[in-house]
Amino acid sequence: MIMNKIATTIKNARSVAILPHVSADGDALGSSLALSLILKRLGKETTVYLEEEIPFIYGFLPGAESAEVYYGRARHFDTVIALDTGDMERLGTRDDIFKSAAITINIDHHQTNTMFAFYNHVQTNASSVGEIIYQLIKVMGLDPDKDVSTCLDDYNGTDT
Repeated sequence: MIMNKIATTIKNARSVAILPHVSADGDALGSSLALSLILKRLGKETTVYLEEEIPFIYGFLPGAESAEVYYGRARHFDTVIALDTGDMERLGTRDDIFKSAAITINIDHHQTNTMFAFYNHVQTNASSVGEIIYQLIKVMGLDPDKDVSTCLDDYNGTDT
């Protein structure tokens, strides 16, 4: 099962970059921060790279300190995860982070996903990528704490 392979790959990673789609909405941003919090709990070096600042409306989300706007320079990561991103173009200028990684993972729920990573988990019957991240956390044998649960809460209404 691909989810097990992804969980094992993440557990074996030393450093992980997380890339939500450009103009990240609540699902993309919350899921990215939740995953980053989980990875930090496992002792992983992790950064969420965004194309733009976190919108004020999402400023309450825990884990925001692990996110930064990408300005064309990032350290090297052995594993890069694209979240809620249907194709490489939706990564914007961060596609170079993705292309430089030894292992790439694509986790999404959109039918139009182009399966652009080494590991692709596209679950089109999921309501959000947050639902998939919750499943991944459980497959990893972990439980979400209050901060992770806050990030995964479906407060944002709709997904784009």
